Amino acid sequence: MKDSILNIADLLIKKGLPYAIYCLPGDSTFNLVFQKSKILGHFDILNIENASGFVVAPFDSAKTGMANLIIPDFVLTEGDNTDAAIEFINTFPDNGNFHFTDNFRISKSDYLERASYLINMLKKGELQKVVLSRVVQKNLKTKLNINKLLKKLKEKYNDAFVYLFHLPDEGTWCGASPETLFKVVKNSIFIDALAGTQLVNNDNPPTLRTDKKSTTPIWTPKENEEQNFVSLFIKSLLSELGINNYKQTGPVTVYSGNLAHLKTTFNIPVSFDKSKTGRLIAGLHPTPAVCGLPKAEAYMLIQKAEQHQRRYYTGFLGPWKMGDYLHDCNQVSQLFVNLRCAELDHNKINIYVGGGLTTSSNPKAEYQETVHKSQTLVSVVENL
Repeated sequence: MKDSILNIADLLIKKGLPYAIYCLPGDSTFNLVFQKSKILGHFDILNIENASGFVVAPFDSAKTGMANLIIPDFVLTEGDNTDAAIEFINTFPDNGNFHFTDNFRISKSDYLERASYLINMLKKGELQKVVLSRVVQKNLKTKLNINKLLKKLKEKYNDAFVYLFHLPDEGTWCGASPETLFKVVKNSIFIDALAGTQLVNNDNPPTLRTDKKSTTPIWTPKENEEQNFVSLFIKSLLSELGINNYKQTGPVTVYSGNLAHLKTTFNIPVSFDKSKTGRLIAGLHPTPAVCGLPKAEAYMLIQKAEQHQRRYYTGFLGPWKMGDYLHDCNQVSQLFVNLRCAELDHNKINIYVGGGLTTSSNPKAEYQETVHKSQTLVSVVENL
C-alpha cells in the first residue's frame, strides 16, 4: 500500500513513538524517520560525527551540550509502501499524546518595557546585541490536520526547511526554517549568517530600491549591523578552529514568505578536519542571530529577561548522516536553526518569535517585527 507518509503522523503520536517528517529546501518530497523504541536517544554535540539520525537540539543545549537523536529504524519517503511500518506501529498501545506546554505569554506592554530596558543596557556597552523572544498562542478553528499543515507550509515556503517532529513527553513541533546552521552538499560545507528582517507584502511593502536591474529592500544601518555581527562571529569562530580555507559570499537579500532577510554564506571544503565538526557546530549554536553578542553574556541575559522557556525554539535540527534514497543513496547531513516554528496541540498552537536588539533598535518596531514573523505560521493554520 502506498499511503502517504503524512497520514502516519497522527498514528505515531497516538502510539508515542519519536519521529520526524521533513522536506529539504527546494525539494518536493517529504521524508519520514521514526524509531522502534519510545526511549529517545541523546548524544554530546561535540561527538556528532559519531551520530546518525534526525537531530533535535533545544535552545539550552548551548549550556548542556546535549542533543536528542531520533534513531532511523524506519526511513520512508513519499510513494513508499507503508504496510510494514503501519503494522509495526500498531503493535504499540494508544497511550501517546502531543505533550503540549502552555508556555508563558508576555503582554505587549511588558514586551516593550523589557525591550527598552535591554536596549538601554546595550547603549551602556554591556553587550553588542541580544535577541528577545515571545510566545504567541493561536486557537485553531478545527482540529489540527498534520497532513494539510505540512503541505501548506511546503507550498508557501518551498525554499525553507519544512518539518514536524514528535518527541514523547517533550512535545510536537512544526516549522519552516530559512536558516542553515551547517550542511554538507557534495564537496562543500555551508554555514549561513542570516540576520536583518523587513516585511514584504502588498499591504505594507518595505522601502524598495527600484531600477531596471532589481527591486530589493533598502537595508537600514541597524539591519546591516545585525548581519555584520553574525558574519564576524562566524569568521572569528572559524579562525579560532584554524579553518581558514573558506569562501565568503554576500550579504544578499533572500526571501521567506512575507519577509526579506540579509544572508551571508560561508563555503568550506568538505575535506577539512572532521575532528573539528563537533566543536564547530557547538560553537555556532546559538548564533548571534538568535542569541546575541557576546554569546555567553547574551545567553545568560535571555535566561533572566524571558519569562517563558524557549524549549526547541532557536535550537537546531535536521537529518544527520542519513541515507538519501532519492539521490544515489548519498548521506544527508543538514542542520537548520529552528525558526518560524510552533509547538502543536489538537486545537491550539504556540508560535515562537523573536527579534535582535541593538543600540539602534526601537521597541515598538521590534515588537512589530515579531508580529510579522508570527504570520509565517498564522497565515497557514488559519486556512487549514
